[in-house]
Amino acid sequence: MTILGWSDVGENGHLVVAGENDFYEARAYLARRLLNTTPANHGKWQQLDISKSSLHATYEILNTTLWYQMPEWREGAESMIEPDLPWAEAHFQERIGGEPINPGVEHANWPYHANGAELHLKNGIYDHNYMERIWPKQLKRVRPSGSWLEHIPFSGYRFEVGDLNDVIALLESDPGTRQAYLPIWFPEDTGSTAGQRVPCTLGYHFIIREGVLHCQYNLRSCEIYRHFTNDIYMATRLAQHVAESLTFDVTVGQLTTHIVSLHGFVGDTKKIEELI
Repeated sequence: MTILGWSDVGENGHLVVAGENDFYEARAYLARRLLNTTPANHGKWQQLDISKSSLHATYEILNTTLWYQMPEWREGAESMIEPDLPWAEAHFQERIGGEPINPGVEHANWPYHANGAELHLKNGIYDHNYMERIWPKQLKRVRPSGSWLEHIPFSGYRFEVGDLNDVIALLESDPGTRQAYLPIWFPEDTGSTAGQRVPCTLGYHFIIREGVLHCQYNLRSCEIYRHFTNDIYMATRLAQHVAESLTFDVTVGQLTTHIVSLHGFVGDTKKIEELI
């Protein structure tokens, strides 16, 4: 593996890693970097007050960029990335299933539930999930209004909203486009004005050059023990799905993942050490 750069900014820094088809080594490198930082408690985790929990103090590095060559097939992604199977693949299939379901099925099967699958459910749904954000065209927004739920048609400011199929259609009609972006962060997330949970993923940008489909995956936040591996796996699977959906020949290329806050909890120190 080639480490392209590391520049220290206090205890944080900007990291660029090129893992030559060796995701496992790249993850180990990041885990070592995390454990070399001084933990700090930032007060909240997924809108829960953890200010008095020493176990929720976090190791953190800022502005981490991971680059690697995506494998061509699902089997390659499974063996290279080693996600939590069968859950990661089952949830990926739920994400691309074409329905804006909330909460869906696979949330209850997530391997890391400590306090039950319904910890963050409100009125039987989550504040957001991937299926809603990937398939908004069929969505009826559900907003608490007093003691009842108000159903609001989803629409854009001036144009109809798009979904994953529209991103694929854009690449199909204009393979040279720079506009094939699938947002997960929506305007209603800005400022978390209702104190709601907001997505960790900002979005996915797809671009084709010389017959190769590249993907940039942007996250504001990612936790290394429970989420990092599965997030990278599902981003890779999404790129594979987009490539397979096109009628012309294209291979998958680079996945460039940028994470503003890559972190891990003090309470998971032993688990993080196992990643090294």
